[in-house]
Amino acid sequence: MTLKNRGNEYSKAEGKANDDFFNAAKMMAALLTEFHARDMDAGPAIGGALTQILAHIIEVSPDVPSALGLISSCLSNAAYQAESPDHFIPDPDPEGLIH
Repeated sequence: MTLKNRGNEYSKAEGKANDDFFNAAKMMAALLTEFHARDMDAGPAIGGALTQILAHIIEVSPDVPSALGLISSCLSNAAYQAESPDHFIPDPDPEGLIH
């Protein structure tokens, strides 16, 4: 299957979006590692961070279906990543301890 040629500007935008996605994921993994290094309880710390991210998504989305679409896509990506043997982001709490 071949994809339509959408031009150089589309390729640049797609490349930037890909870079932004993985850079943000790596930054979040670093933040989770920092939670662990500061001896924060994982459950409340992750809950607080996730609540803030979800609130931001809802606030900046043009409508509820757009917000839910993004959240659904993220949940799907996370489920795939969790089941994949080659996680692209290191686990900051390899023992899986959520308090």
